[in-house]
Amino acid sequence: MNPEIIKELKENWVILIIAFALVFFSFGVPNFSLPFIYVPAMEEFGWTNAQVNLLSTSKFIIGAAAALGMGILIDKMGGKLSVLIGAVSGGIAMAMFFLANNLGIYYLAGALLGLSASSIVAAMKVVISRLFEINQGLAIGIVLGGTSMGQVVMPLIWEPALNAGYNWRMILTVLSLGSFLISTPLWLIFMARQGVAQDVINAKSAAHTEGLTMWGHFKQISKEKGFWLLIVSIFLVSAVDQAMMQNYVSFLRLDKGMNLRSFAWLVSIMGVLAVLAKIGSGWFYDKYSIPGIRLFYFMLALSVFLALPVSGIATLTLFLTVRNIAHGGMIVEAPIITKHYLGKQNLGMTIGLVSVAINIGFAVGPPVLGYLYDLRGNYTLGFMVYSAVAALAACMLIPLKPRYWTPPSKRRKQEAEAAPSGLQPAGA
Repeated sequence: MNPEIIKELKENWVILIIAFALVFFSFGVPNFSLPFIYVPAMEEFGWTNAQVNLLSTSKFIIGAAAALGMGILIDKMGGKLSVLIGAVSGGIAMAMFFLANNLGIYYLAGALLGLSASSIVAAMKVVISRLFEINQGLAIGIVLGGTSMGQVVMPLIWEPALNAGYNWRMILTVLSLGSFLISTPLWLIFMARQGVAQDVINAKSAAHTEGLTMWGHFKQISKEKGFWLLIVSIFLVSAVDQAMMQNYVSFLRLDKGMNLRSFAWLVSIMGVLAVLAKIGSGWFYDKYSIPGIRLFYFMLALSVFLALPVSGIATLTLFLTVRNIAHGGMIVEAPIITKHYLGKQNLGMTIGLVSVAINIGFAVGPPVLGYLYDLRGNYTLGFMVYSAVAALAACMLIPLKPRYWTPPSKRRKQEAEAAPSGLQPAGA
């Protein structure tokens, strides 16, 4: 392995661990808890499928605004404050579900979850993209593996807790302790230290010192057709991915008649695959850039289609395998395609803009799928439509070529050519 790759990982291993924990508690825990609360919430309060799924809409609408706002805040002030806001608000949001006996409080708690998740994830995307040049995809994959770790852990908590008769609101309240007792203290301790990572996290964007506004930056990049292809494709796959994440438990229970206990263990095991796929997809994107991202989009389309014939453990295993590999490539791709296609200028702001598309997709996808279920009484039509949408998103990336990325083979050649003359390798 290239010694520069090893050196970059060794120098920044602490921030990778801290960032993984932050993403797990702010995004992984709540996001993979929500699918387990929808059926109990419908049973307790008589809400419809579309109404309970609107929780994710409130979460991600606020998340869209928070992602853009936090991206700009990081460019102007650094990442310390935005991460602290995210860690604390996540704990408050989950504790608030204890009082969620009406839709107003239910949606308000979801909105705070959106603020938390977007603050953390947007900050981590920017920080990791700043710290890593050679291993950007791999590092982001490791950090965002915290999202999929929620799939590993949450079924092991929710299935026995619900079967033991505990109320879903009480379970969420107990889970809020992770933010208060682990992620927030970890961040404060880490940022109290002095070092290169802390300097990078606290650094402002040079573009902001030159007076470039958000609107000015947006006008620059929005003139290109490729920017809109990027934005729309990411919006579409985000809608599909989140709709599947929020509805797969309801699908297996309502459409397939499966008992929660009969598949929770398999979902948890397959969550390990999703964590590994996050890391693997990041490594894959480092090697293949946008064409690699396109492949994962097509895989997402296939995974949705494979849900339809599920009838037992064998077909469920096939569906979950392809689903978790495809899901592993989602979210990881956003900072990669942003940096590779649009460059590093105002990276926080640009990732913020892309994150708006992601969060709006997250907001739209689940309730529309829930509405299609309410309309037809099953998920068949919705899954067929969503499979086609993911395939369309993959096709939209075909014209895009990476402009600010050097393939590994060319990078090694440049380093070899530069070495005898004493020049620095490309990108140094």
